[in-house]
Amino acid sequence: LILARKLGLVPWGLSFHVGSQQRDITAWDSALSKVNYLFTWLKENEDLELKCINMGGGFPATYREKTNTVQTYAEEIKRYLYEDYGDDLPEIFIEPGRSLVGDSGVLVSEIVLISRKSRTALERWVYQDCGRFGGLMETLGEAIHYPIFCERTGPTEQVVLAVPTCDSIDTLYEDYRYDLPLSLAVGDRLYWLSTGAYTSSYSAIEFNGFPPLETFVL
Repeated sequence: LILARKLGLVPWGLSFHVGSQQRDITAWDSALSKVNYLFTWLKENEDLELKCINMGGGFPATYREKTNTVQTYAEEIKRYLYEDYGDDLPEIFIEPGRSLVGDSGVLVSEIVLISRKSRTALERWVYQDCGRFGGLMETLGEAIHYPIFCERTGPTEQVVLAVPTCDSIDTLYEDYRYDLPLSLAVGDRLYWLSTGAYTSSYSAIEFNGFPPLETFVL
């Protein structure tokens, strides 16, 4: 910012991002405290008064883990801002994309294979036709646990969810287990809820011959 001013630019503010799908509201408190320190230091030591904070995104959607409402996030972040800046608030920008659109999407996949690795294997592997490169990239590291609905009913057991793309990365969930009906059959559909964010945008190529994810707006 100091260099920018020397180059003839007008330093206007600071940006930060607390991490995607951030469920810990206090992450904003920590970030805003650091920003406030920089605002104060620049004003006192460089006579440089900033006017804006871009807080980026990070506001979570509703997956299988419980999260606070957007209203709660807004109230707490406003409280942090007033604690740091009083009534002299800087201009604020936010990007609540995931929390706005995440819950609006449903991804539909089809079961293409159900198997066990051996005659005595305890785990049932359920393969579907949509994987990480087909729209479920945020299952990488099993980071996001999407709610999954199945039309089948009856007794269930834990399964490993995977995709037959010949890529080891396309084992979607092996450590985190989903309970799916024992009556599940090839041709059945799985409905992945809260998939309105970071799904079709990650599915842009025909990876291993699988076509890009089709999108329908209702």
